[in-house]
Amino acid sequence: MSEHTRADRHLVAPLTKIPWALVGIFMLAQNIIWWSYPIHYGRITGATFQLNQLLLLAFSLTMSLTSFLMFQANFRSLWAHVPILIGLLLAWSGIIRGNFEILIMLLMLAGFWLVVEQRWLNLQNVWGLIIYGVLTTFPLSAAIFFFQNRYLSPTFLLNLLPLLGCQLFFTAPIFESASSRQSRTALLTGGLLILIILALRRSLLGVLAIGMVILTYFFMINFTNLKSQYRASAYLLFELIAYLLLVFA
Repeated sequence: MSEHTRADRHLVAPLTKIPWALVGIFMLAQNIIWWSYPIHYGRITGATFQLNQLLLLAFSLTMSLTSFLMFQANFRSLWAHVPILIGLLLAWSGIIRGNFEILIMLLMLAGFWLVVEQRWLNLQNVWGLIIYGVLTTFPLSAAIFFFQNRYLSPTFLLNLLPLLGCQLFFTAPIFESASSRQSRTALLTGGLLILIILALRRSLLGVLAIGMVILTYFFMINFTNLKSQYRASAYLLFELIAYLLLVFA
């Protein structure tokens, strides 16, 4: 066997180990989470569909694929650079026209994955979690809303706080792998999410979402050794259920 053939097999081998069924579940759930509230809010404001939203959908798909590959490989994935590059190209290709700030935020979301894998920056912890939560809450949701309405509403941005709380809480076990720190981080982020729900989503569906948060917390502390292969998809499905309750609360 030639050296060239061995090199090709070594490069492609990681692709054969990727659980593609979980990839599909993760990407679908993540994009429902990102798009559900902007679309729901847009229906209230009489928003219209814009062609650029298809480019934005392609961007969000690349970012969700990047997230899965990074989470699956403990923030070190060679193949994740492919969707990152595609996402950067989509952003630069003119997804956002007339709003430089949103363009920069989208580029920051794509660039975050290039930064987080640098071990010397030590972002595989609560600080990385906070940055991830902010960047996966506001840039995409703001861009979707901006395309539909051609403006950004402070009320809309305020109502993204439940999504921020969900991103922080349900992703905590991925960024904090040590069981002692994981339980503390989950307790703090879960408490923050419940406070946000009580402040902004006081309804029966809000109460059900709080119940989902509590159930997930007990799952976290009792299944700290959940296999990394299933961890990201499992917690994202929990987040999907809780967040859809909050969208319609």
